[in-house]
Amino acid sequence: MKVVCPHDHTETGPVTLSDIASFRPRPGVQYMQPDGWMVPGLDANFYAVTSQHVVDGTLLGQPASVRFTPVAFHWTYGDGTSATRSTKGATWEALGIPEFGPTPTSHVYTTEGQYTIRLTIDFSAEYRFAGSSYYPIDGILPLPANDLHVTVDGAKTVLVEHDCATNPHGPGC
Repeated sequence: MKVVCPHDHTETGPVTLSDIASFRPRPGVQYMQPDGWMVPGLDANFYAVTSQHVVDGTLLGQPASVRFTPVAFHWTYGDGTSATRSTKGATWEALGIPEFGPTPTSHVYTTEGQYTIRLTIDFSAEYRFAGSSYYPIDGILPLPANDLHVTVDGAKTVLVEHDCATNPHGPGC
């Protein structure tokens, strides 16, 4: 689709991702549950906080808006596996799932160790000049989120007859 520049009414080629390079989308932020640690064999829940948003600026010499929409989430778990999801996920509480339950964005580690989880969020982009409709821009803009550095370690539980306040010398106290 040819674009007519509103400033001088000349036709240009289609607007591209390089044309909107000065429009900076907000990067997403990734979180996990539990925060910073996991137990081998149990689900760890990963989710991103991001949303569709508009950035204003100048395009082809005229005031314009670019709307960025997150469309895919690429997690690399640091253990040699990765996953691409169409959902940003949510907390266990928001999903109504008990802790350590599987979610659409969870991952199970099988080996103890230290891992770095990386997330890249793909954004689609649309532009508009003042008062016009939005028009899509071909291509996807991948944007990294923050890294998470986590520990996968075994968990030990102890059953006690009384709580430690009642019996401070009991097992596990």
